[in-house]
Amino acid sequence: MSDDRPSVEDRAESGELGEFDQALEEQDYPLTGDELVSAFGDYEVESVDGTQSIEEVLGSADEKTYNSADEVRDDILNQLNRQE
Repeated sequence: MSDDRPSVEDRAESGELGEFDQALEEQDYPLTGDELVSAFGDYEVESVDGTQSIEEVLGSADEKTYNSADEVRDDILNQLNRQE
């Protein structure tokens, strides 16, 4: 079965995360998963199944620490890829 979906990098570059992407760039790091969900859990991102909140996408990342917006972006897009 062929996978025609864009790569995680292409999805990030295309601004798939919408307004949340800009909020990530303005955030101070490091940031834990709990802090991320607390601050941005209501933001929504697009998936093939519709929209999902950041809290739904990163619900299991509470123990993780992110050192940059790129790390958060990559983790979210990887989680979305797993769900598709």
